Amino acid sequence: MLDAKPKEISEIQRLNYEQNMSDAMAVLHKLQTGLDVNVRFTGVRVFEYTPECVVFDLLDIPLYHGWLVDPQIDDIVKAVGNCSYNQLVEKIISCKQSDNSELLSEGGI
Repeated sequence: MLDAKPKEISEIQRLNYEQNMSDAMAVLHKLQTGLDVNVRFTGVRVFEYTPECVVFDLLDIPLYHGWLVDPQIDDIVKAVGNCSYNQLVEKIISCKQSDNSELLSEGGI
């Protein structure tokens, strides 16, 4: 990662690179247990940005996942929408705790 420093870059790009390196160094210890990457269900390369993603960006490593919603199942597509995994979990918990029967059925994804 340290060898990947761009050579001829503007001051703004340099500051951005230095911030990204700082962010990456702050999460490297998590490699022992796993990095938090939060998928979205709308595409194989679609993730909610987390600080851990910068490690992959700096190393130019593309991320892919296979958690996709079948576009032919309208109810699931509508319920999931553009939610990330974490947003969807929060939505399910919120709906399960609600007294509103409409929300309860929505939370039963």
